[in-house]
Amino acid sequence: MKQVQEQRNLRVRAETPGVPYFTLSNAPPELRFDAYAESVDPIFDTRREAVGGDFSVGLDGFNAGPVLIGRSRMWGADFHYDRDIRKVAQTGVEAVLVQIITRGGDVRLHDGEATVTRPGDICIADMTRPFATRTDGCENISMVVHHGALGLDEPRLDGLHGLVLRRETLAAQLLGEHARMLVERLPQAGADDALAVARATGLMMGGLIAPSLQESGARASVAVAALFRIKRFIRANLAHPELGPDMVARAMGMSRASLYRAFAPLGSIGDFIRRQRLERVLSDLGAPAQRGKSIAEIAYGWGFADWSTFSRAFKAAFGITPSEARAGAGLVLHQPQGGAGDVLLPHWIRTMETLRLPA
Repeated sequence: MKQVQEQRNLRVRAETPGVPYFTLSNAPPELRFDAYAESVDPIFDTRREAVGGDFSVGLDGFNAGPVLIGRSRMWGADFHYDRDIRKVAQTGVEAVLVQIITRGGDVRLHDGEATVTRPGDICIADMTRPFATRTDGCENISMVVHHGALGLDEPRLDGLHGLVLRRETLAAQLLGEHARMLVERLPQAGADDALAVARATGLMMGGLIAPSLQESGARASVAVAALFRIKRFIRANLAHPELGPDMVARAMGMSRASLYRAFAPLGSIGDFIRRQRLERVLSDLGAPAQRGKSIAEIAYGWGFADWSTFSRAFKAAFGITPSEARAGAGLVLHQPQGGAGDVLLPHWIRTMETLRLPA
């Protein structure tokens, strides 16, 4: 049983220190689709039909902070990728999915419209809104890019959803070449270089895309928009000692009952606030700039008023004590516990929510 579980786990390697990397290439063929579907679960609910003899899937990627980038392959079947409102509510992150088609093609479904893509096209979808794709064979380079890394204002960010840069445009050609270079060069990059390049990539992408954007795109559904307004307010006020349902409801102009209904897809608002605070504490425990502070100072700074309650919640959330997290110098953020094939990419996407990008 242990050997089967070990075979099921995806191989994880760091080609150079500080640039986390994963690949599906060593997963056994009979388990590869399940591992693939589990890895992309934060983005899509995935299924396959009409599987042929040439069936294959592949996925690998790098984590450069505000930009996650990798290559994916889906071949020899009818593949369905769905991101509905429920999925957005559960795993929404303020980021865009940018995919450069390198072989084959797919059909993109956004806001009731279908778009057929070809090799060289670049497809953009906002992860705070529903969308879907269908394909019977496609390879692409995919990037998850934090909204804050793009350098775009809200109206232009809203126009990103469903945008396709056609391969004939100079913008698509430049972004495509840059993406190919990134996936080839990141294995040799150091951590600082990778972060600097990721930030530059986001700004370059925003600059090249901006002329193609419409500022009056269709907004997300009222329910999804409200949910993200609530989440943004909570994350901006985590250090406030009075942050709780009453404070959030007043700020949003909602009753407590309306707030709870809006937040229902994510569960308890109190649990969400506590988890966000714990993530910030965990991040600070590994930050060199916070080494002069005691663990208690960091915890109190993020709104925890009682040490024993905080300590128990931290251990329950991360499986280690705050002292063990500090001794690990933040590595727990980059090396999730358990089988890497189960949790690595989902972990990367979840932690994008805690990114604090420089202005």
